[in-house]
Amino acid sequence: MRIRITLFLLILFLQTVVSQDIVKSSPFIFYPSAYQKWEYKICTGISLTRLPNQIVEEEINTLPMISADFRMGLPLKLVLHSQINTNYISNKFSLGLQKNIIDGKIALAVGANASLWYGQLHQEVIRLDAFGGILNPYIVGGVRFKDVYLSLKVENQYGIMKTFSEGVSLGKSSQPNSAYSFHFTIEQPLWNNHWVAMGFKLNYAKFNYQSWLTYSAINQFLLYPEYSFKYIF
Repeated sequence: MRIRITLFLLILFLQTVVSQDIVKSSPFIFYPSAYQKWEYKICTGISLTRLPNQIVEEEINTLPMISADFRMGLPLKLVLHSQINTNYISNKFSLGLQKNIIDGKIALAVGANASLWYGQLHQEVIRLDAFGGILNPYIVGGVRFKDVYLSLKVENQYGIMKTFSEGVSLGKSSQPNSAYSFHFTIEQPLWNNHWVAMGFKLNYAKFNYQSWLTYSAINQFLLYPEYSFKYIF
């Protein structure tokens, strides 16, 4: 009898734990709602950025990149978010902190990302390296419709860049208020319980780190549209 009671209580406990995990598990990674403490999600995918015709030729105006994001819940409704983007020529790592203000079917958060990026082009006739840093303060709002999470992030950009050739400095530039970005994301299940994030981002910028090889002298804001598709784990 005691064994039966023990087994019954154990099964009841396991069911409770599993159901709590299901409730607490968040399928989204960009929607600005708070996570449970230490809960985390990972997503990977690709992004495509179209460079303006004013600074590149038609043949090389689209840059694909592999992307990976990591998000983890912290105490006080804080969120840690990191991202890696790479296509070998251009590489960026970002780390940011976000604070949830409004939570639920309508959500709102503020935050900032700090990024380091590195560009390289090593060929027989030319060897170039570029380094830069970027700070992006932002505000992000979201709306939830059952299994569809919509979010819009508005961010500003401050940055610096240095370029070298075989160890010799070719120049340094700073870019205060060099970009304004509007990032729209849809997160939803694509099949069964497999969630994806589809994004469209408009970078209205004087400088985008992916275009460091163009040596553009145009000091005006141009549009850099970016499309992304990512699978959430």
